[in-house]
Amino acid sequence: MSLLWHNGRLGMAYYDTELTQVFLLLDIVESDDFLFLRRILRQFHPACIILSSKQDDRLVQTLRSLVSTRSDNGNASIASDEMSFHSEDSNILQFLPSIDFNPDICKRRILNLDLPGIPDHYTDSEKTLYFSSLISFDNITTIRATGGLLKYLEKMRIGVELEEASVRVPVMDLKVFTLEDQVALDDTAFSALQIFQREAHPSVYKVGQGGAKEGLSLFGILNRCKSPIGSRKLRLWFLRPIRDLDVIRQRQDAVEFFVNPRNMEVVSTLTDCMKNIRNITPVLKRMYQAQATVIDWQALYKTVYHAIYIGDVCRIQPQTVHIFRRINEAFKDDLHRIANLINKIVDFEESKLVGRFVVKPNVDAELDNKKRTYNGLPDFMTKLAAEELERLSDDIQECNVIYLPQLGYLLAIPRLDYMQTEEDFDMSGLEFVFLSNNMLHYKSERTRELDVLLGDTQCEITDQETAIMHNLQNAILESYRTLTEVQDLCAELDCLLSLAASATEFNYVKPSVVTEDVIDIKGGRHPIQEVCCSPFVPNDTLSNQSYGKMKVLTGPNASGKSVYLKQVALIVYLAHLGSFVPAESAVIGCVDRIFTRIRSLDSVSVGLSTFMIDVNQMSEALRDATARSIVVVDEFGKGTELVDGMALLCACLSFWINKGKSCPHTLVSTHFHSIIHQQLLPESPMLKFMTMDSLTEEGELLFLYQLVEGHARSSYASHVALQAGLPEEIVKRGREVSELIRQNKPVYAIDTADTETHFKRSELIVRKFLNLDLETEDLEGFLRDFVLPTSEGKL
Repeated sequence: MSLLWHNGRLGMAYYDTELTQVFLLLDIVESDDFLFLRRILRQFHPACIILSSKQDDRLVQTLRSLVSTRSDNGNASIASDEMSFHSEDSNILQFLPSIDFNPDICKRRILNLDLPGIPDHYTDSEKTLYFSSLISFDNITTIRATGGLLKYLEKMRIGVELEEASVRVPVMDLKVFTLEDQVALDDTAFSALQIFQREAHPSVYKVGQGGAKEGLSLFGILNRCKSPIGSRKLRLWFLRPIRDLDVIRQRQDAVEFFVNPRNMEVVSTLTDCMKNIRNITPVLKRMYQAQATVIDWQALYKTVYHAIYIGDVCRIQPQTVHIFRRINEAFKDDLHRIANLINKIVDFEESKLVGRFVVKPNVDAELDNKKRTYNGLPDFMTKLAAEELERLSDDIQECNVIYLPQLGYLLAIPRLDYMQTEEDFDMSGLEFVFLSNNMLHYKSERTRELDVLLGDTQCEITDQETAIMHNLQNAILESYRTLTEVQDLCAELDCLLSLAASATEFNYVKPSVVTEDVIDIKGGRHPIQEVCCSPFVPNDTLSNQSYGKMKVLTGPNASGKSVYLKQVALIVYLAHLGSFVPAESAVIGCVDRIFTRIRSLDSVSVGLSTFMIDVNQMSEALRDATARSIVVVDEFGKGTELVDGMALLCACLSFWINKGKSCPHTLVSTHFHSIIHQQLLPESPMLKFMTMDSLTEEGELLFLYQLVEGHARSSYASHVALQAGLPEEIVKRGREVSELIRQNKPVYAIDTADTETHFKRSELIVRKFLNLDLETEDLEGFLRDFVLPTSEGKL
């Protein structure tokens, strides 16, 4: 297995020595707690893990903490989470030079694979197209991990150790896989379904710094988190929809509790507390490095204080709700101990004024004495200055006693006019120290006594408070695991409160997520579209082996087909988050992946045409979709010639239909009405034709946005064109041409004054030519007088 963690994204690829295939996991967002990595290792048991020599130390340390070497039999095993490796070599972690993970080198390494399905005559560009249908090269982290894996296979000659050097390590195929408890979506699906939508920040300053904010998206609508850590965790939930029914039901139970009107006061209290929860992980890190600021101490105290309140509230709630039970178990007495220590020791008001850590009174008696002495110094120093002035000569009218760190207590006397040289500075009983700003500074017998008696009081106070701060930090860091667990549970609670707030506002219902292969939605709505337009017309969806798992939608342009396709996919997606869904009722069977062919993400860097990108998306769905997948296809084939596009679409749909019970849940919209009229798809109980209902009254097209069985007779493109503002004469001509083509009749240009003149001239030439006697009359004169002037454009 090859792992690469870079910029918060984890890429992984592994080689199955029995199947001789390379399996890849698409780029996923992974934080430094590496929870997702632990799930990967729990599902797979690699013989070794390949890493870059410059891999982040946090990943390396995590892997080393998971791997323990058994000295009795030399086998290595994972010491936690019931994960285990099976290897004859205890050195599981293998490091390669960082150059072996270079993106360009890794991409070339993949393109140089000699897969069985690649014809020998393929050029480099054709190979690139072929491999782009197997794996998206936009997943840079995965590409780098795969390249490192291939390098290791080549270096260690896995499986061909005894063969000649010319024999390459066999790689029969590249396949994308998903974890057993997660629903897989790629970046294309996230974008097409508008789950995330980044847009430039309205502030010109943040735009210049590369700033962006969440636009109109599913995440933007449902994110009601009050804390930054809650928003971050909710984003991870959206990036990682799950298939674990136990976790889904635990989240649903919590959301159901929070949406109950009887629990409104509990929700309000918890929500207010969430506003004061901070991300304390970097605070604890700075404490460990002895770099914590006053703001850090305030953030920690505020978080711990409100976490205690959250724990008290959750403790009296029904413990059948999983999140309440976990909070009750995790929020231990350590929180009270930490809060009491900070409250008794840290003087936040004084710390804020002086800009450093200040200890409260009555914490350390010695420190309090030093502070009292230091606070009484101004009056004492004024009294001492008066006594010293009496001992000086009469021409000196004033003096001050000051304190300077490192130098101690000094007598400051204004410089008189006659004091021009250093010899003039000498005074009886005083030791000259330095001159500054026309003030002479001396050491006297009394100031030396103060140095001995009081010493460097201010520095001693600061040093003693710093020592107390270090002791307090050490006491807090002893509960590091408790604090991070508390923070994580607070973030999860914030996510559940957010989902509940959205469910209440938008009238979502609790779906039933089951193991059966079914999608049954009553009165489903598009979660984003219904926010933007009102009223929204809901539609039902039923997909199972009895009613059919493939739905082919036809209908007029702008009748709501695309919205319906996305609506079904989003409801299924939300159900796998543990969220409520926009419907009257829903029964959702677990799916393993959501495929989309909706939006073409054009990019010059990809080097592929729009149609080729569409084909690659369909190719991925055809190759990897299972009976538990959902495939959403919106107008595939429109990017090429009509007949070719229709033939490709029919071939793809026939491929799935012929799978029978293994056919994925497939939703297709198309304007290729000939598929239905000419019966180009095989008859199957898996196939249903649906359409978006509409009415035509007095020449006006009225959309009902209601899904019914059947098919559309026309796309009504002319009606839509008129609504879009196209000139009526253009639309009328379009109708005429369309009707002529439909009747297989020739299409003639529209007659104008110029064409009428040309027709009459041509008719005259024909009559003259028919009356021409070729034997006796002047043929060249005829051509010169009639034909040549016309061809030269003189008439």
